[in-house]
Amino acid sequence: MLKRDKHLRRYLHQILFPYYRLTASLRPLPNAVIVGAMKCGTTTLNAWLRHHPDVAFSAVKEVHFFDNNYNRGIGWYRSYFPLLEMLGSPKCVLEATPAYIQRAPKVAERMHRHIPNARLILMLRDPVKRAISHYGHRVSNGLEKRSMEEALLSAEGPEAGTRNFYKTRGLYAEKLSAFLSYYERSRVLVLKSEEFFQQPAEIYAQVQAFLGLRHVPLPEGMKVHNVGKKRDAVPQSVLSHLAEFYAQPNQDLQAMLPDFNVWT
Repeated sequence: MLKRDKHLRRYLHQILFPYYRLTASLRPLPNAVIVGAMKCGTTTLNAWLRHHPDVAFSAVKEVHFFDNNYNRGIGWYRSYFPLLEMLGSPKCVLEATPAYIQRAPKVAERMHRHIPNARLILMLRDPVKRAISHYGHRVSNGLEKRSMEEALLSAEGPEAGTRNFYKTRGLYAEKLSAFLSYYERSRVLVLKSEEFFQQPAEIYAQVQAFLGLRHVPLPEGMKVHNVGKKRDAVPQSVLSHLAEFYAQPNQDLQAMLPDFNVWT
């Protein structure tokens, strides 16, 4: 199938946006979306799927239509999806915006309105490690100045009166329930990030089967993307606090997904 480098696709969409917008009605909507979660391996899965000959992609990985850009309209969203690549009749047209899971109630309703038959992929990581990784990511980007204890033990976010998003983004059950209220369970694939990285070939094959793709072995040498930097030891106070914070939410997730082995 005809493929374009992701950087080229992004560049073309930027400089030729009037053309992309004019031809929007001819462009497909996605039939598969990676909806979350941040710091759980979504960038790696998205990158690996780019090597599959039967998968077409949005011009950028994170379009953020169903959360931040919904007011731009469905034509704007369509403009991000391929036209020439569709000549190869790809089985799957994919978008990946891991932040969708954070505004699940609103996003799920909007998604079901426009792409009710889509298949959704949700990658989940131990929420304790996810929160710590998220903190480290923001520190590396200069967005977080507080110490780890200040940031992760607090009930509030960086601004007074806001929720601590490091912690709330790991409340998977309440977010997943929003999607399951609109999509059948069979249309939602929930992956454990730890298993994804421990058994990449097996999980990659599982994803292909879920998306209805022919099996293509994972190419050798495929790298892991967005690996966080190794940091100093995490204070025990942070680990204990987060373990207690997520104890009940993890059990709620287990009750929702009996075959999913939650973190203990």
